[in-house]
Amino acid sequence: MLNIMITCGGGFSSSALVTHLNKDAQEKNLDVHYEYKPFDFGGIGGKNGTVEGVEIVMLCPHLQHEAKKLAAAYPNIPFYVIPTRLYGLMSAEDFMEDAEDAIAGWKETGMNPFHFEGEQISIRVMRTVSHRKWMAQKAK
Repeated sequence: MLNIMITCGGGFSSSALVTHLNKDAQEKNLDVHYEYKPFDFGGIGGKNGTVEGVEIVMLCPHLQHEAKKLAAAYPNIPFYVIPTRLYGLMSAEDFMEDAEDAIAGWKETGMNPFHFEGEQISIRVMRTVSHRKWMAQKAK
């Protein structure tokens, strides 16, 4: 079971993205193995911020400058900055694949916030699919 929190800070754009992703996941039957919807949104920090039950926090691109501070505050949860070009464009399946691979990478390296090789700065990422699919396309 994968529980992905997406946050933009205030909740406006992340709530819209989460609504879109959960609808996409339901339409493609990607959510059949989940007790709850796979995507949730929420605030990090402050008096209402919580990451309880979350397996990964995916930060909206404009929070890249806060990522290290947030990851340090919650060292037992992997953080991942969603590349700018992918925000709102990627499918639920691609978000799930990036989440799974980021969790695995975090467990392997301890890097937090986690980023895929060559993707340290989210605005420079040019892919439009999950990292997994991007690498498979490049290998062809």
